[in-house]
Amino acid sequence: MLKSINNTSLPLNWIGQIPSSIAIIDSNFNIINASPRWLANFRLDLQDIEGKNIGNLFPDISEKINTNLAYSLDGLRDIKFKYNAKNCQYSSNDTIWHLNPWKDGYGKIIGVIIKVEPITNSHKLELELSRTKLILKQKSSVAKIGSWEYDVQNKTLSWTPVINKIFGVSKNYRPTLEKVLAFYLEGNSRNTKKKIIDNAICSGKPWNEKLQLKREDGTIIWVNTIGRPKYSEGKCNRVIGTIQNITDTVKDNSKQLTKSSDDYPLFEKVPFGLAIIDYAKGNFINVNEQFLKLTCFEKEYFLGQNFKTFLNSNVKNKLATLKIQLKEKSSFDPIKLNFLNQKKTNLNIKVSGTLVDDISGTKHILCTFEDITSQTKLEKNLKNTISSSKEQNEQLLNFAHMVSHNLKTHATNFSLLLNFLNAEKGKNQRSKLMNMLFNASDNLSETIKGLREIVAVKSKINDEKKMLSLNEHIFQVEQNVAGLLKETNGKIINEIPDTVKIKALPAYLNSILTNCITNSIKYRSDEKNPLIILSTVEDKNFTILSIEDNGLGIDLEKFGHKLFGLYNTFHRNKESRGIGLYITKNQIEAMNGKITVTSAPNEGSIFKIYFNKK
Repeated sequence: MLKSINNTSLPLNWIGQIPSSIAIIDSNFNIINASPRWLANFRLDLQDIEGKNIGNLFPDISEKINTNLAYSLDGLRDIKFKYNAKNCQYSSNDTIWHLNPWKDGYGKIIGVIIKVEPITNSHKLELELSRTKLILKQKSSVAKIGSWEYDVQNKTLSWTPVINKIFGVSKNYRPTLEKVLAFYLEGNSRNTKKKIIDNAICSGKPWNEKLQLKREDGTIIWVNTIGRPKYSEGKCNRVIGTIQNITDTVKDNSKQLTKSSDDYPLFEKVPFGLAIIDYAKGNFINVNEQFLKLTCFEKEYFLGQNFKTFLNSNVKNKLATLKIQLKEKSSFDPIKLNFLNQKKTNLNIKVSGTLVDDISGTKHILCTFEDITSQTKLEKNLKNTISSSKEQNEQLLNFAHMVSHNLKTHATNFSLLLNFLNAEKGKNQRSKLMNMLFNASDNLSETIKGLREIVAVKSKINDEKKMLSLNEHIFQVEQNVAGLLKETNGKIINEIPDTVKIKALPAYLNSILTNCITNSIKYRSDEKNPLIILSTVEDKNFTILSIEDNGLGIDLEKFGHKLFGLYNTFHRNKESRGIGLYITKNQIEAMNGKITVTSAPNEGSIFKIYFNKK
């Protein structure tokens, strides 16, 4: 329906000068003006009725007049009906009402002219009325328009037989609102239908929408559905409307649109999907065959629909940016979106767009749609390969550093013990040092064996973890650093019960313990002999080893973010290479554990190592 216009937008002075009984009604059925004869016939004053709904003014014929006014607004001329004044409060004379469209200077229908005449020849009148009914019936049949009414309070739906044909159901079909909604295509059409009905009942909003529905036989058609709520005592008690099959019109428009694609000679020849979208409204104007092959839908599924209907929220959030790009450079950068086609296949689509003008100068967006699903999978596989290669390189670097660091510890231990042996004269003490050297040799062999295990294990670290006695491995490490402890007068206090076992890779555990304990000795305070305290606590998922020392400590506010980085050092120690903590962290995380540190300058450090129990 057309919206009503301001009653001052067209000159209506002529109405007061004519002898006929005429009233002018706008597109919302409100009275704009009336001739003196019309006002006299019904004993009305223009000031009292101007702007009022004519159906409310004549409640006894409101349904009849509203229906006929609607047809007149649709362009049907010379509609006649008999007005029986028996129950009218304004007039006691029966009359004939003639309805004709009222148009502006451009031929646009903006209301209805009602002319009222007295009854003079009953026989002639009946013939005219019969002819009018026939015209209305033919219009309804040819245009495939059906009327319906929904009783809100009783939740009942009734309609004319034309709608049975539109839905493809039998004459005996009994419609309900729920059953009718199920006919509309799942998705945009059904959701829109539900929304507009709710808005009509709750907010009094009329509607005029083009939607798709699936007939009883499975055929998908386009319909134009119009609805208007009716109120009584401020409450919506019913909704009335019409529905029309417009499938042929949509197809005709589709053919016309296809012809307009001649503006783009390669529209049907390019090997990727193309769509023309109205720049102002955002509706699909045309799509090519490649686009339809990609989506597996019929062309009618898209034509006239707004492109936003098919976008997910992530892409909708980018629309403002795309609009700016179109405005600034007449195109937008390619975007990626996911689309579920009719075969329920999830596609990755790359969309690009460019502003174009048709012959009339109207702006459209010419969009390209490329299926990059395979490309996306290849990119994902490539990223996984690169990630795997990076991880393997890190493992290789980790292994190389571990070899270097562990073997250096053994070499240092051998060197110190040999120096002590060379300087020692006492037989008993030399014998002890020789035993320490033999133990160091055995530990070196074990370390080399462990390193071989790492090479063999590769990516199966967690499958190869074993339940290990923590104290047994601490004892081995103590022997490996015996020379350092003797040289620095260091001491290890072990508060760990012999019953504590952890799940770990033996070579990794030795490396972790060696790194942490040698760091506590290496970064000792010049004013104190190194003291290292070992303890454990248990929680649900981890065995937590605490290694506390009285060394130099670390300024975590300054260096905390670099603590476990490669080649990062925090003290002026000539032997510092920034490798040990990096290796330790990687080894612990490789076993699904973690490491934390609490420290302050000159107050020592507490490293907590979380060994995963799984």
